[in-house]
Amino acid sequence: MNSQTLRDIENADDLQMKEILLAVLKWFKKKGLANPFNYNFGFEFIQAVTHGFRVAPVGGGSDGISLIDPNITAEFKATEYKGHNKKGVDKSHSFSYNGTSRFDTIEDQKEYCYNKIMRDPHHYWTIFDYNLGSLYKTFKVKNSDVWSLIWTKWEKSWYNTNNKDPRIGGSVSTNEMKKLNIQPEVINH
Repeated sequence: MNSQTLRDIENADDLQMKEILLAVLKWFKKKGLANPFNYNFGFEFIQAVTHGFRVAPVGGGSDGISLIDPNITAEFKATEYKGHNKKGVDKSHSFSYNGTSRFDTIEDQKEYCYNKIMRDPHHYWTIFDYNLGSLYKTFKVKNSDVWSLIWTKWEKSWYNTNNKDPRIGGSVSTNEMKKLNIQPEVINH
C-alpha cells in the first residue's frame, strides 16, 4: 500500500472510516475468513501473515497453520505496547488465556488444559504499538514454557466457583517469564 493511501486512512473522518472498516469486513468475507472484529481475529490474521502461517478458522483450535508444514500450528496472543519504565526497559506486558472450558474434576481439567497448550509447538505473544499502527515485538514461547506459566493460574481459576462466567482463565506476563528464567525467541519488528 502506498504512503498516500496510508495517510488517507489515518486522516479519514468518521464516515470515511466507516466505509474503510466495511471494506475490510467485505475483504475478509470474500477470502472466506472470519469477522476481523471478533475474538481478536484481526490481530491473529496480522500475526499469521507476519510469522509464516495462514490464519485458522475460528472455533477453539489453533490460531495459525504453517505455510510450509500444515502439521505445525501456532497459538497467537496480542497486547498493547505500554512503553518503557524509568530505567528505559520495556514495561511488563500481559497476555490473556481466558475462556477455557471448565470440566467437572480438576484431573479432567488439567488433562484438557495441558493438551490445549501443548497442541501448538509455540505461542506467539505479540506486542502491538497502537499509536504507530505497527508490531513492536513478538515473543515466540515454547508450549512447555507457556504451561509452566499458566497452569497454576488456571487451577486457581477452576477452584474459584464464584465467577459469573464458569470458564477458567488467567494471564501471563513478560515479568513472570523473566522471573522463571524463560528465554523465548524474541522477534523485533
